[in-house]
Amino acid sequence: MSSYQKRVDTFLQLSAKKIDFHNEEVLTSKICEDSTSDSYHVSDDSVFSTELKSSYPRNRIIFGAPGTGKSWQLDTDKNKLLENGGEFERVTFHPDYTYSQFVGAYKPTTDENGEISYQFIPGPFMRIYVNALKNSRTDYPLPYLLIIEEINRARVASVFGDVFQLLDRKEDETSQYAIQASEDIKKYLAAELGGYSSDYPILKLPNNMFLWATMNSADQGVYPMDTAFKRRWTFEYIGIDAKQEKAKCTVNLVKNKPETNINWNRLRKAINAKLLDTCRVNEDKLLGPFFLSQKAIKADEDKHIIDEDAFRKAFKSKVIMYLFEDAARQYRSRLFKSDICKMYSSICDEFDKHGMAIFGDDFKSAYYDQQKD
Repeated sequence: MSSYQKRVDTFLQLSAKKIDFHNEEVLTSKICEDSTSDSYHVSDDSVFSTELKSSYPRNRIIFGAPGTGKSWQLDTDKNKLLENGGEFERVTFHPDYTYSQFVGAYKPTTDENGEISYQFIPGPFMRIYVNALKNSRTDYPLPYLLIIEEINRARVASVFGDVFQLLDRKEDETSQYAIQASEDIKKYLAAELGGYSSDYPILKLPNNMFLWATMNSADQGVYPMDTAFKRRWTFEYIGIDAKQEKAKCTVNLVKNKPETNINWNRLRKAINAKLLDTCRVNEDKLLGPFFLSQKAIKADEDKHIIDEDAFRKAFKSKVIMYLFEDAARQYRSRLFKSDICKMYSSICDEFDKHGMAIFGDDFKSAYYDQQKD
């Protein structure tokens, strides 16, 4: 049989029959029957463009103040995105996170006999990338999602490295520009997808691969993002009072003192009002409805408090600590009563006795009573 005829036969087989990418034996026989065939060459745009449609952005960052429900929103949307199948992986960035952890690198490994060898260990980006490519050539393209929590707690330019170039998407949601694959990655792709390392000269994002992230610019120790990085993402802001109805609860701030009963949302908005009024803090330092999580305050599904002691404990360890150490660090004397503002322990002791009075004698009338539920 001529070489040309073999290439034609291979192409027809690939076009007519769904390939099981989880069966390495089938994959090798179909793709590698003739090494001169380019019917599954990774440089072909058709490898990356599937018929998958989605109303969700491929590159997406959700940002907002602490407790506005950024992670909850991504998790909710993730469930909708994957309701008909697909996969996701979640990673949290931190100051020491690196490119080799995110994309992958050669690392020493030990087999069952204790023998040490080096092999390419993929990071979350490469794992999702490979699985998305495996699926992209089936008859049923599905979404593959990588969720990055706290994306700006790492130096994103260093973590993404040359992968940054892939974030530019064309109209069909594949990468506008390709990058050269390293020899290590070529070998890894060949091992995972079949064929030879020479079949994978470049990397491009397929349109069934999604990258979503959360960002909180209010945290201490976060790193700035340059404009070139930002413009490759769709940014979605969650307002400070978004979905506040889901965080309704009432509680006595001081044990056995009904006169200290408060509505959490009204108290939160009153604190925010004083932060803006007297401390001039930025909006991203304010308190969102879910700053105190349902788990922390031990609330049921209807957000009715079932453990007031848990709420009071969480308020001291989370709200007061955040205000004292972060949001109002430079303005403690403006936010708290002047005779207790210098020590966190003093503020907590006063809270146990007088509740919201830690924010001043006029706080209830000037701020709390002015808020709506």
